[in-house]
Amino acid sequence: MARVDDIKIKLAQYSVNDERIMEITGSNNLINVIDKMEECLTLDIMQQIMDSFACGGGDDFEKACEELDKHVGGKTLNEKLNHLVSISDNYENITINADKSLTVTWSFVDNGKYICQCPVAIQSDIKVSELALENNIGNVVMPLSYCFCCAGSCRRHFQLQNGIKLRTKKIISSPINSKGEKPCSFIFEVEGI
Repeated sequence: MARVDDIKIKLAQYSVNDERIMEITGSNNLINVIDKMEECLTLDIMQQIMDSFACGGGDDFEKACEELDKHVGGKTLNEKLNHLVSISDNYENITINADKSLTVTWSFVDNGKYICQCPVAIQSDIKVSELALENNIGNVVMPLSYCFCCAGSCRRHFQLQNGIKLRTKKIISSPINSKGEKPCSFIFEVEGI
C-alpha cells in the first residue's frame, strides 16, 4: 500500500534528491503526491515505485497461490494462461489478448457503482476507496497511475499462481479515477514471449 512516508523512502532509494522529494511529498496529500510524481518522474520510474507497494494478501493467500502453481508446472504458456482464466473469481474477468497480453478487470460493485478496495488514507481521515463514491469529499479523483500499486498486487499473485512473469503495461480504468463509473482494469504483458 502506497503511503506518503513510504513514497518518501522509495524516492530516496531511486536517487531523487531531498529538495525534489520535498517538492513531491510536501503537501502530505496522497492525491497531490501522485500528481507531483507524474509531473517530476518518468512513467517507468513511477510505475516501479508504485508497483513496489503491491499488497501481498497475507501468508495464507500467498501459500494458496503457490499451491495453484504446482498444478501448472511443465505446462505451455497457453495452458498456463488458460488455467489462469479458468480459476478467476466471479469479480474477476481475465482475457487473453491477440498479442498474448492479459486484460484483467476486477468488478467490485455496491449499489450499482464500482468500488475500490484500497484502505490507504489520502489524508488523516479520508481513504482512497472513498474516491469511488459519487459525492466524495472535495469531489476529487485519483490519477490512474496510483493504481500501479494495485496492478502490482494482481501481477504478483498471478505470477505465484502460474509460474509466469508479467509486467504491467497499462492501467485502463479505476473506480477512484471515474467516481465509481468504471471497474479496475489492467493490461499485463507476459514476459518471455
